[in-house]
Amino acid sequence: MNEVNRSKLMTLTDELRHLNKEAEKMYVDIVKVDENYKPDFYGAVKPFAEKIDQIRSEWLPLAKQFVQQEKPLHLHPSQLQQTEENLEIVAIKTFYKGTGRKRQMETYKSVEYVLQQLSEALKS
Repeated sequence: MNEVNRSKLMTLTDELRHLNKEAEKMYVDIVKVDENYKPDFYGAVKPFAEKIDQIRSEWLPLAKQFVQQEKPLHLHPSQLQQTEENLEIVAIKTFYKGTGRKRQMETYKSVEYVLQQLSEALKS
C-alpha cells in the first residue's frame, strides 16, 4: 500500500475511532440517563449517520487492501466487514432509548478493538 493511501487510511481510522467514542459517550451520558430525551432525527441522527456512512465507505476498501497486502496479525477481512456493519448500528441505535445497553456497549467495544488493531498495524 502506498504512503498516500496508508496515511488516508490512518486518518479515516482515527476519525471512526473518535466518532465511535462520541457515540458511546452520547449513549451513556444522555440517551440512557435523560428520561425526557427524544431523538432529533433531522438535527442529530441523520447528520451523524451520514457522516459515519461517508467515512466508512471510504475506509472499508482501503482497510481491506491494507489487510490483504500487509497481512497484520489479529486482523482479517471478515473483521473489517463486520466492523463496517457495526458502525452502521452505532450510527443509528446510539440515539434510541430502546437499544439494549449490554448489546450496544459490546458493539462499541468491538468497533474500538478492530479500529485500534488496525491503527497499531498501520503504525508498525
